[in-house]
Amino acid sequence: MITNDFKNILEKISLPILIAEPLFLDETKQKSDDFIILFVNDAFSTTFEKITHSGNKLSDFAHKTTFDIAWYEIGLDVLKTGKKVEKTFYSLFYSHWFKVTVDKITDKLICVTFTNVDEDKLHEAELEDKNKKLEAMKDEISLSRETLKDNLSRINRLNEKLEFNAYHDMLTGRYGRTKFEEDFLKCMEDAKKSNSKFGIMLADIDNMKIVNDSYGHKKGDEIIKKSSDLLKEIETDDLRFYRFGSDEFVALMTNIDSPNEIMNMGNLTLEIFNAEGIEFSAGISVYPDDGSETEELLRYADMAMYNMKRNGKNNVGFFKSVMKERFMQRLLIQNKLSAAFGRNAFQRGFQQVYQPQFNIESGVLRGFEALLRWKDEDLGWISPEQFIPIAEETRIMIPLGDWVLESALKTLKDWETKFSFNGIMSVNVSPVQLKKPTFIFDLSTLIEEYGVTPKKLEIEITEGIFIDNKEEVLGVLNQVRAMGIGISLDDFGTGYSSLSYLQKLPITTLKIDKSFISNIENNGMEANITNSIVTMVSKMGLDTIAEGVENEEQLNILRQIKCQTVQGFLKGKPMTKTKCEEILQ
Repeated sequence: MITNDFKNILEKISLPILIAEPLFLDETKQKSDDFIILFVNDAFSTTFEKITHSGNKLSDFAHKTTFDIAWYEIGLDVLKTGKKVEKTFYSLFYSHWFKVTVDKITDKLICVTFTNVDEDKLHEAELEDKNKKLEAMKDEISLSRETLKDNLSRINRLNEKLEFNAYHDMLTGRYGRTKFEEDFLKCMEDAKKSNSKFGIMLADIDNMKIVNDSYGHKKGDEIIKKSSDLLKEIETDDLRFYRFGSDEFVALMTNIDSPNEIMNMGNLTLEIFNAEGIEFSAGISVYPDDGSETEELLRYADMAMYNMKRNGKNNVGFFKSVMKERFMQRLLIQNKLSAAFGRNAFQRGFQQVYQPQFNIESGVLRGFEALLRWKDEDLGWISPEQFIPIAEETRIMIPLGDWVLESALKTLKDWETKFSFNGIMSVNVSPVQLKKPTFIFDLSTLIEEYGVTPKKLEIEITEGIFIDNKEEVLGVLNQVRAMGIGISLDDFGTGYSSLSYLQKLPITTLKIDKSFISNIENNGMEANITNSIVTMVSKMGLDTIAEGVENEEQLNILRQIKCQTVQGFLKGKPMTKTKCEEILQ
C-alpha cells in the first residue's frame, strides 16, 4: 500500500521522482518484461515536460531519455537484492546530465529519483581544465630555478582553492553536499562498529520566497548568511551543519544515545533562530532506526520537514512510518482517479446526488445543492475529503468538475420541463476549474446548450479560492454575475475571508459553516457569532444558508436570528435524482 501522506510529501520534494512496479505478462505474476509507472511527482512532470505519467511503461520513458541505462534489468536487480543503484547519463533530448537513483520501497515497488548534475559535470570540466594548467605550470618550473618557488606557491594556492570550492558553499563558506555525503559514510561505518546511532535534521527556512519576492534576493542572501553564522555558534565535535543550497541546511549529529537528543538540539536551534527573527521547519531521521542509506534518510527527513510546513511551519518533527503509509494510500486513490479518467468512466464510478435547501420561515423549497460521490469497485465509498484534494492537485478535477456541472445543468433542465421547477441548482466549482482560461466560455456554452435560466444556477465557491490571484478571481466572478448566475460562498468563517472583504465580492449567498451550527443550541460563542454574521450579511442584501442542521432546536435558534435558508439532515439528506423528483412531484 502506498500511503496518502508519503505521496503528498514526495509531491513537495524538488527532485523528480517516479514510482513503478513490474508489468507482468500473465496472471501468474511470474514473468515480466517491463515496469509500469504508478506515480510521478510535479517536479518530474516539470523537468521532463510531461513526457510520461502514471500508467506509462518505463521503457516508453527510456526511449525519450537514454538507452545507455538498462532500466528494466536494474529495476529487477534492485527488487531482488534490495540494494540501490546509481547511474549517470546525458540526455540528448533535454541537453542535461542526470544522476538516477533506483531504490526499493517495497517488495514490488521501486523509487527512481533524478538529480540534475550539470553543475557537477561542469565542475569536473573546470577541474580538468585547471589540471591541464597545472601540468603546463610544471613545464614552466623546469625553465628556471629562480621561478620554482613562485610557481610552487601558485600551484599550492590553486589546489587549496579547488579543494575549498569542491567542499564549500560559496555564499556562506559552509561545507556543502559533497562533504556531507563523505561524512555520512564515515559516520555510518563508525556507527556499525560501535553499534551506535546518529541523526540528520533537514531544515528549510520558512517564507523565503516571500522575502525574495518582496525585498529582493540580496535580502534573502543576508538571511542565509545570518543563519549560517548562528549555526556556527551551535556546532560541536558531534554536531556539524551543511548547506544544501537554496534555503536548506542539514545537521549531522553523531554519538547520540536517544533520538530525543537530536530533537532537543533542533528545538534549541529553533529558539536561537526565532530570537533573531528567523523561522524554519525541520524534519529528523535517525540511523539505523529509519534507514541506512544517505538518500533514504534525507528523503525521510524531507518528508518530516514538509509535514511541519503543512502543519503551521516553524517547528521540528520526527519522520514516522505512517507518512509512507499515507503516501501509499494517497497514491492508490490517485491511480484510481487516473484510471477512471482514462476510461472516461466518471459515470460508472461517480454519482451525482442532491441535497435540498428550504426557507426557514415558509418551508418552501429553495433548491438543491449538487454533490459528488464516488464508489470504487475495490475501495468502496471514498470520502470527498479524500479524493477532492487529490483530484485538484492532479488537475483531474477539471474534467471531473466539467462533468459535474454539465450533469447538474442537464438535471435542472429536466426538472424545469417535467415539474416547472423554479428553484436554484447550486454547483460546487473548484479553484482549479475557476482558474481555467476557458471557464466562462465553457459555462456559457453549457447554459446555451441546455437552455436553462441563468438565474436558477448558483456557483458555489470556498474561501480557499482567494489565497492567491485575488484580482484574477474577482474578474472571473464578476463575469459570472454579469451572466445572471448566483454565487454562493461556502464554509464562511473557517478560512481567509472577513466580513469587510465580503463587500468586494460579487456574491449573492453566504453559507455558514456547520462547525458553528453544531453547537449553536448551547447559546455560547457559536450562537453569538452566527447571529452577528446573519445580521450583518442580511444588511448587505445577501441570502444566508445554515449548513449541517440536524435537530429542531438548532432550527428554532436559526429562525430566531432570522437566518433565511436551512440545509442539513433535519430537512433532507443528499439523495439521488429519482428521490428528488418524488419531492418535486
